[in-house]
Amino acid sequence: MYILGIGGYTLDAAASLVKDGELIAAVEEERFTRRKHEGGMPYKAIDYCLKEANITLKDIDHIGFSYKPWLRISKRIPYRILKIPKSPFYSFGYIVDEIHSTGHYLSDLRQLKQNDNTRIHFIEHHLAHAASVFLTSPFEESAILSMDYMGEWTSTLMGKGTGSQIEKIKEIKFPHSLGVLYAAVTKYLGFQHGNDEYKVMGLASYGKPAYIDIFKDMVKLLPDGGYRMNPDYFTYWASAGSREGFMSKKFIDACGPIRIKDQEIEKRHKDIAASLQKILEETALHITNYLYKKTGVKNLCIAGGVGLNCSMNYRLLRDSPFESVFVQPSAHDAGTSLGAAYYIYNTILGKTRNFVIRHAYWGPEYSNEAIKAELDLDKLKYTHHRNIAGKCAELINDGKIIGWFQGRAEWGPRALGNRSILANATRDDMQDIVNKYVKHREDFRPFAPAVLKESSGDYFDFDQESPFMLFICDVKPEKRKLIPAVTHTDGTARVQTVDSKYNKLFYDVIKNFGEISGIPIVLNTSFNVAGEPVVTTPKEAIRCFFSTGIDCLIMGNYLLEK
Repeated sequence: MYILGIGGYTLDAAASLVKDGELIAAVEEERFTRRKHEGGMPYKAIDYCLKEANITLKDIDHIGFSYKPWLRISKRIPYRILKIPKSPFYSFGYIVDEIHSTGHYLSDLRQLKQNDNTRIHFIEHHLAHAASVFLTSPFEESAILSMDYMGEWTSTLMGKGTGSQIEKIKEIKFPHSLGVLYAAVTKYLGFQHGNDEYKVMGLASYGKPAYIDIFKDMVKLLPDGGYRMNPDYFTYWASAGSREGFMSKKFIDACGPIRIKDQEIEKRHKDIAASLQKILEETALHITNYLYKKTGVKNLCIAGGVGLNCSMNYRLLRDSPFESVFVQPSAHDAGTSLGAAYYIYNTILGKTRNFVIRHAYWGPEYSNEAIKAELDLDKLKYTHHRNIAGKCAELINDGKIIGWFQGRAEWGPRALGNRSILANATRDDMQDIVNKYVKHREDFRPFAPAVLKESSGDYFDFDQESPFMLFICDVKPEKRKLIPAVTHTDGTARVQTVDSKYNKLFYDVIKNFGEISGIPIVLNTSFNVAGEPVVTTPKEAIRCFFSTGIDCLIMGNYLLEK
């Protein structure tokens, strides 16, 4: 039985293919089109999934979409009609666009059904989020928290998963949304909402929550585990696309003028980011305390775009009543393709769960032969190394910045050792060097440590695995000076634990580096430059290598040096 899941139609479009309950492939459309957060029908991602299984659309038994279009229209259009007197141009445009995009949605769907026996399923957006994490988790029973900007109309879903079933406990609807709040302040701070929220999370560490009283007035916590947004601080009720952004005059009067892109970041901006992060974490704790009382289970699964907030995830792991917290590597809208497929297989069809997402390597792969063919075609000089992990470790120890291209591409936004840029985490100048000469991004942005799974506890205050780099934790005080390039200003790090069972080659790089340097940790960041998706093909890796300050490119067993 083949099930094709489609997710992220509005943005972050992706496809996942499941065969008899086992995941075959999962990939975002942006990896092929080279446009970040690509929306629409993910034809290229679908094509890759089919080729990976050596089948065609005629072989697909079920197709799942992570939206219910009629539910979406029935909620969004009446709301916008009510807002016409306040914002006529924006509201009319929104209504037209919503009808137009839904028409395309259904038209594209018809093109995918090439077998009369193929069944089409429309899965509610937040149920797809919930399924993506619970049904692929190691838990037989778990509380579930899904939070994002907005699904059809729900922004926060609290639920409980048992076996193959997902029970809704409580929903919070738009315009009350923590995803919208974070996007609104991201735009106010001069960054791109829907794309740069992780920058604000990083910036928060440099500030103090000096504006927390204002944010507590913006987000009111309710006794039943819910929350409500104070409309006086926002304008997105009527218009989300204005030049002024999402925030009202009341917020601007309290917090100061809007920061323009590339304007100097002031202390005020850092404090606002810190206040935003604090209110997010406090609200999430409020929700999870309620959820624990309602479910009485020890496990928590987190999904939705807000689930990519690593600081929040760790705060919930550390301070909530739950003993274990699980987040799958593609928590944002792309991950709903995974959820749609497994919701069909396990919940609708009632099949026994037989898959746990232990690693993130579900994308395209290129053989040594394909890599060599590309290098020869481009007339590039290279050397071949049998022990490529050992060679890579030596180069990292020598201070070289490595473009590392191996195996299947990662599923989700994090580079986890197959499409990575690697560097020496023990050098105190390496963060600045990689930010300036390779990533071309803001100097306050931190980098992540990749550490051998068995060595994690020696360096980090973290007692569970973190294979998907989705938890920020404290670096042990006595270890911070040993790994300055991956220790953030507040003494934390977004750690990735590497298991030899799931990525032996990357594990061997870190192990070899540890044997040379005494520290089994390397700096790991995504193989791309600012504004571009992570590289997918050898040609893209070569272009990124020659257009940045990367010193060496390693693809398969081949090494290129500048």
